[in-house]
Amino acid sequence: MPLVDCALLAVAQELGFFRQHELEVELRKAQSWAQVRDKLMAGEWDAAHSLITMPIQSALENPPGDHPLSYAFTLSRNGNGIIFSNSLWNDGARDPVGLSSWMAQRPGRVLRLGVVFPRGTQEYFLRSWLASGGLTIGEGIALTIIPPQEMVGRLRKGEIDGFCAGEPWSRRASASKLGRLVAESGGILPGLGEKVLAVRTSWHRAHSLAHSRLIRALSQASAWLSDPSNLDAAVEIIASKRYVNTPKSVVEGALRDAAGRASVPGDANGIRFRGGNANAPAPSHAKWYIDQMALWGHSDVTRIKTLDLAPVCLDAFYHSVASALPQSPPARVLTSAAADI
Repeated sequence: MPLVDCALLAVAQELGFFRQHELEVELRKAQSWAQVRDKLMAGEWDAAHSLITMPIQSALENPPGDHPLSYAFTLSRNGNGIIFSNSLWNDGARDPVGLSSWMAQRPGRVLRLGVVFPRGTQEYFLRSWLASGGLTIGEGIALTIIPPQEMVGRLRKGEIDGFCAGEPWSRRASASKLGRLVAESGGILPGLGEKVLAVRTSWHRAHSLAHSRLIRALSQASAWLSDPSNLDAAVEIIASKRYVNTPKSVVEGALRDAAGRASVPGDANGIRFRGGNANAPAPSHAKWYIDQMALWGHSDVTRIKTLDLAPVCLDAFYHSVASALPQSPPARVLTSAAADI
C-alpha cells in the first residue's frame, strides 16, 4: 500500500536484499486494504503489507482451528494521525473534549470521519481517542471507508471533516494547509504494532524456509534504514511513483521524525519500523486489538475467549529466525534508488 510503512519491503526489493537471501519477490501495489485482504485470501498473493487486525479478523471470522492468515514480522509500530479540517480546528475542536463541546453546540450535525478499513487499526485508535472525550461512533459521528491515498483529496473537496490514516497522508494534509493534526497514535498507545507481513498460513506451513528468508531480508532492510546516512536514498525509493508517489519533502519528514524518535529511549510517539526489537510480533499487541473488538461488539465474545493466538501471531517462529541473525548491522550498501524509479 502507498504508505511510508511499506519502507522495509521497498528497501529490501530495491537494494537486492531479497535476492541476497535467494528469494524472487514481485511487489505489487494495492489500491485498498480490501484488495490486499481479498488477494491474500484467494491465494493470488503469498504475503502482503497488512494491517495487524487483518489476520486476527480472519481467525475470528472462521471456525475454531481455522486460521487463514498469520504473521511473523512487524513492519511498523504506530504512525497513524488524526487530521481535522481547518474549520473544525478554528472552531476549537482540537482534542476530544473540544470536539465534544463543538458537537453539543451543533445538534443534528453529523461529523464525517474517514478511516482506511472497517475494523482496522486506525478505527480502533480513533475510537479510543474519541472515547476519552465521551464520544462514540454512531452518535453523531459517521465513518467512511476511504483508501489512505484518497484521504487528502476527500478532505479538500469537503466530503469529510477529518480522517485517521498513516504516514504520509496526515503529514501531506498538514503540508497542504488542508487540515491540522490533532493526535498521533503513539501519543496514547506508544509502540503498538501497526503493519505486519501477513502470509497465508498454508503457505507458511509449506514454505517455512522461504518465510524465514523473508524475515532475514526485511531485518537487513531494517538495519540499513537504521543508518542515518541512508536517509536520502531511502526517501528516493519510498517517495517514488513505484511506492508512495508523494513529494520527497513529506516522506523525508516522516522518515527523519521516525529516526529521531527511535533514537530517544522511551519515545515511541511517531512511526517506528526499526530498532528496539520493533520487528518482533508481540502477542500482547494482538490482544489489545482483540480487546477492542470485544469492547465495541465487533466479534462474538465466546469466539474471542476461545481464540488461540499462537497460529496467528507467529512470535516463536520470528524469534527462532532472529536468533540466527548477525548481531551487528550488515555492511552499508553504497547505492541509491534504482535509476528507473
